[in-house]
Amino acid sequence: MDTDQMEKKEQVEELEQEQSESAADPVDLNRVFKEEERDLNSMFPDGEMRKFLRQVDKNRRSNQRFLTGMQRDKLWEEDE
Repeated sequence: MDTDQMEKKEQVEELEQEQSESAADPVDLNRVFKEEERDLNSMFPDGEMRKFLRQVDKNRRSNQRFLTGMQRDKLWEEDE
């Protein structure tokens, strides 16, 4: 699977997760940070903090996709 397909899959998963969680439902940090072994929901019981952490994760992934795209387009090459 190439990087474009992986990025699209991640975007679809993010969208599905957002649609499954309404504004009234608490954020399940264990779903957001699947690679984490600890129970993040018990570490962060405050609903607003959970929303903030989910947004931080979304921003991090978005920034990573942006930087990957820039590197792929070779925009980082020095002008000669």
